[in-house]
Formats: sequence, structure tokens, C-alpha cells
Amino acid sequence: MNTVVKKYFVNINYFFVALVIFLLLIQSKVDLTITTKYIICFFLIATIGISHGAYDGHKGLVFLKEKINFPKLLFYFTYISLVLFVFFFWYLNPKISLIIFLILSSFHFGKEDLEIYITKIFRFRVIIFFLKGSLIILLPLYFKYDETNEIFNSILFLQSTTLIPSSFVKLFLPLNLLLQFFFYIYILIKRNILYKDFLIIFSEIFLIIIIFYLFSIITAFTLYFCFIHSLKNIIAISSELNTNIYLGFRSFLLKSLPITIITFLLLFLSLFVLTSIEPLEEVIQKTIFIGLASLTLPHIVLHYFIDR
Repeated sequence: MNTVVKKYFVNINYFFVALVIFLLLIQSKVDLTITTKYIICFFLIATIGISHGAYDGHKGLVFLKEKINFPKLLFYFTYISLVLFVFFFWYLNPKISLIIFLILSSFHFGKEDLEIYITKIFRFRVIIFFLKGSLIILLPLYFKYDETNEIFNSILFLQSTTLIPSSFVKLFLPLNLLLQFFFYIYILIKRNILYKDFLIIFSEIFLIIIIFYLFSIITAFTLYFCFIHSLKNIIAISSELNTNIYLGFRSFLLKSLPITIITFLLLFLSLFVLTSIEPLEEVIQKTIFIGLASLTLPHIVLHYFIDR
């Protein structure tokens, strides 16, 4: 099954290249305002982006019922409580919350992008997961430091602060890429990874670098989150539900759609309420990133127990 899923992952990369070229053509012909870009990105993240996480409801219930006969209502109560806990903690200490979110997201992005390629027997794969996932944090800081800092300040409810120094980014990003290169070479030599998988990983890293260089932060993040991270998860989930990917995808839609709609409506409602207080771009920044932070914790916790 992994072989079939990997083929679809390659097709996702081809689709992604075509999408980037299409967007570059649109960008050269149409001058979209920053507000328009933010609105489009919000709708993409609040639908395609969160849909794979919306499947947690079904996945968690099935897992807990099989393992410990966990009550349905208690599962939802626990999951929602973790979401609310993140909101509450972010309000009390946004800087610590953001740092934790960036660390968890780095590991999470890397793990879900790479685990299909790197075998569990490789002892250092957790480090590679973090290095790969942290590119989503480092690249916007490297290419568009001021713009990224503005987003950080927005979601930290601050006017002007520096969370990650520019000197650190300029040092750690090249070091990150170098360490990844040597890690992949090492596991290739040790035959913990196939040569074609090695090439796929590097092509994906190249694509991620390209989008953060070419597009605004919000556009690049949306492209990665929706059309690499989320699409890969949707394909993987679909393959688990049915050996026929298309039937599995239909089953995934049916099982994830209710929570996707509910989450979208809650995000849209918060957007609608907050726009009367702050500029739309800043409201979307807060809604997207604080919203994703609150959803990431229970998502990671659930997958941690399932993986174990």
C-alpha cells in the first residue's frame, strides 16, 4: 500500500509544480490586493487545510473504542477541552504559546511529510522530522524577515518585538539544509531509504524553498499547508479506508465533512466578530494561526497515542 501512496505523493508534487506555474502567470497578469489574498488563503485553509484534521473525530472514536472502549462524548469533551486550553493559554502567555506551537508544528510537519519514506528502525528520524518541518518556519524568516515578524507581532498582540533574531535564521537555515543533506545521504548509504524516495524528498524541499521565495508569507504557507501537507494526509487516510483510493477518498469526505463544516463556521464566525475591532488582514492572521495552534495540540496528542 505504501508504494501506491508514494505514487500519489509524486503526483501531488507534479500538481504542485503546475499550480505554482499557474499562480505565477496569474500574478503577472492580475494585481491582487493583499486583502484579497488573505481572504482566499483563509477559505482554502479553513476548508482544504483543516479537512484532514477533521477526520480526527472518526479516527479517534474508532481507535479508542477498539483499545479501551472510551465513551464517545468523553472523547469529544477531551478533544474540545484541549482546543479551548490552547486558546486560554495563548491569551495568558502568547509568546510561550507561539514558541511551543512553532516547535510542535515543526515536528508535526516533518513527521507527516517524511514518515512514509524513512523506516522506524532509523534512530535519528525524529531529528530529521524536526529539521524538515522547521523549514516552514525558517524560510519565511529568511526570505521575508520583516513580513514574518509583522505576523508574529500580530498573533502575539504586540506592536514591535523580535521573536527569532535574523542572525539566528541566517545561521540556522543553511545549517539545517546541510544537516538534512548529510542525514539523507547517511540513511541512503545505510539503505534506510530508497534512492527514488531520496530524490522525492529533495524535490519537495526545493519546491518549498521556491514558494517561500516567490510568494508572500500567507500565500506560500497556504500552498504548503493545503496542497502538500493536507493533500498528502488526505491520500494516506483514503488509502487506509479503502484499497481503492477513489472510494477511500469518498469515504474520507463523508466522515470528515461534518466537522470540517463546523470548524469552518466557527472560524468564519470569529472572523466576522473580530473584523469590527481590527483590520481584516490582522484578524485573518490571528484566526488562521491561533486557530491552527489550538487544533494542532489535540491532533498531535491523538496521533501520538494511535502511533504507540
